[in-house]
Amino acid sequence: MNLSVNLTKQTGTDACAAGAVPVLYEFFRNTPSRNYFGAGVFELLGYDPVDSDFDRTQGWASLLHPDDAAMFAQHRNQQTTNDANRRLTFRLRHKDGNWITVEDCATIHELASGDVVTSGCLTRRDPTQTLSSSDGTSHTLQKGGNLHKRLLNSLAEGVVVHDAAGTVVEFNNTALEILGLTGDELCQKTVPETPCTFVREDGVPLTRDELPGKRVLATGEREYGVVLGVNRPNGEFAWIRVNAEPLHNEQTGTFDGVIVSFADINDVKQAEVAFRERELLYRQMFSNTTAVNILVDPADGRIVDASRAAEELYGFADGGLVGRTIPELDVDGAPSLHRHVSAVLEHGALSFVVQHRLGNGEIRKMQVHAGLIELHERKYIHTTNVDITEREHYERMLKDANRKLAEERQRLDEIIWGTSAGTWEWNVQTGETRFNERWAEIIGYTLEELGPVSIDTWLAYCHPEDLEKSEAALQSTFRGETDHYQCECRMRHKDGSWVWVLDRGKVVEWDADGNPLRMSGTHADITPTKAVEAEIRRLAQTDQLTGLSNRYQFNSMLSQIIQINRRFEKNIVLLLLDLDRFKQVNDTFGHPVGDKLLVEVAEIIKRNCREADVVARLGGDEFAVVLPLMDDVRDAAIPAQRIIEEVSRPLIIDGNEVHVGISIGISTCADHNGTPDSIYRDADKALYRAKNCGRNRFCFYVEGGCNECGALDRELCGRYALNPQNQDC
Repeated sequence: MNLSVNLTKQTGTDACAAGAVPVLYEFFRNTPSRNYFGAGVFELLGYDPVDSDFDRTQGWASLLHPDDAAMFAQHRNQQTTNDANRRLTFRLRHKDGNWITVEDCATIHELASGDVVTSGCLTRRDPTQTLSSSDGTSHTLQKGGNLHKRLLNSLAEGVVVHDAAGTVVEFNNTALEILGLTGDELCQKTVPETPCTFVREDGVPLTRDELPGKRVLATGEREYGVVLGVNRPNGEFAWIRVNAEPLHNEQTGTFDGVIVSFADINDVKQAEVAFRERELLYRQMFSNTTAVNILVDPADGRIVDASRAAEELYGFADGGLVGRTIPELDVDGAPSLHRHVSAVLEHGALSFVVQHRLGNGEIRKMQVHAGLIELHERKYIHTTNVDITEREHYERMLKDANRKLAEERQRLDEIIWGTSAGTWEWNVQTGETRFNERWAEIIGYTLEELGPVSIDTWLAYCHPEDLEKSEAALQSTFRGETDHYQCECRMRHKDGSWVWVLDRGKVVEWDADGNPLRMSGTHADITPTKAVEAEIRRLAQTDQLTGLSNRYQFNSMLSQIIQINRRFEKNIVLLLLDLDRFKQVNDTFGHPVGDKLLVEVAEIIKRNCREADVVARLGGDEFAVVLPLMDDVRDAAIPAQRIIEEVSRPLIIDGNEVHVGISIGISTCADHNGTPDSIYRDADKALYRAKNCGRNRFCFYVEGGCNECGALDRELCGRYALNPQNQDC
């Protein structure tokens, strides 16, 4: 077998003889998605094998030097003969922007499917050298009978050569590594005689006759891109992609053997498995939920997927949502779609309100939360639609109810004393009091259970914090400053809960000196209204994702706490916290995982703070903690360090191991004269310093000391608290 001649025709060996390493590739003319590049191609051109900047479907087209493009295209167009050989020298752009000169030796082969495959070997060359010959034969290799062995061992792919009887007559070191064999276990053996066994992608073992090399021996036809699993002798398992080519004697043209090349594709298979798992996870998260999820193609607004909840809400019996377009649903049609798609493509995410027509013709108002996602290398818009029709109706009803209640309160100021409302009459001088049955029912009792009743009954069931407020309102009425008494108070219900009542009354009898003698009034149960008000207030002051105070509440509380600390001459400390590498979490695992990470971090921060501390999420991955009534400002380092240590540990979110850090800036009111703006500004400077010092640490703000770390007291820098051996930030 003239092995050296055959190998010479498939590789550029002048450069190999000079010490360069050849790298393999295969291009498919009709199906470029199948293009294959050996690991050495990426190293040669400076790319990572998973680098999205490297477009495999383009071949060399996007990297070819403009001056070489015409020559390359002309040579490619002329080579239409099956099994034609070519040998070219041209320049390709390295990822760093420089041009490198390569020698390309390739064979063009037409498959039974009609696709044309270019199989070649790329070798870096010194641009000052020229090819030794134009027919693809290297004189250097021809002169040295052992150089083909050096070439084989320089390849990143495994190569095994069989003679016409199927016996292994040549192999390289990479083949031994991939198969887990020794030279003795492979040399002069047929593949079935080796300790390795092989399986198909579906796990079914292959027979001897099904192996690619064996099939080429039997048919003389090339086998390409066969994916096999290898059970190595040591018990390990690996996936490989195999090509098998027939070899022919160049003098006689007779069949001379088979050359089998294969690459380790474990990483590729693992990536495929991970991709399928992520796709399955996305499918479960998309469908197995009560949320109304819709996946939209931004090109034409076509709905390509919909969750069960979406199908149920929209109720289209004739085939469902999939296949319809958003303009079919949106009352405003295509203009609305184009406006919102453009905004989502520009910003990545968007929330907006539209009117959608359901399958039964009913029009519902939808709050749409839209985000841009990528599936199978295509961009889609994922939306979660919330039907807010009933909520808006409820809000309108609530506004109307509050308006009517205000009107009713005005009309009831001096009437309905003998109605079913809770009523009371009070002899101001003696304390004697009368309540009707409804008054007792409001707090869960009968009058008999409360008896004997007096003003002390009211005092016993009223919330202690509200008594002072009630007394102040009464005294204002007694002094004639108001014409009636009114106070919202909490009263202890029989079940232990607190009931809100609107307590209203008027002095109906005065003595000659203008002192109040007798009052009459009502109790109205306003607990439902208070609950609504409390919920509205909570929503206005609370971050909806983490349940922490939002920025509005934080600003309000910070101002109040500063005033309290001045009164007690104590220190107030502000911690500004910002996650490190949070964007990588969103990019890697998606925003749902990022949101759950924020919730977990919020819990860690709360867990390491006192009850009196104010913990807030200011937005994104930024948090704040206000520590009131601090004797020693440096004590803030204790919770800061604990938070850093807990956040820095690996966190498991939805089965994903997430690694982030957190940087903290700490400030206080200088001489108790600081303002909310100044203490926030100082903490922000300290946070910036912590980021510059390497992140995942805390830094105190020291006036005039945030530009150079040397100006900082070492005890004020979180690096020293966490890593005492470090001497510089």
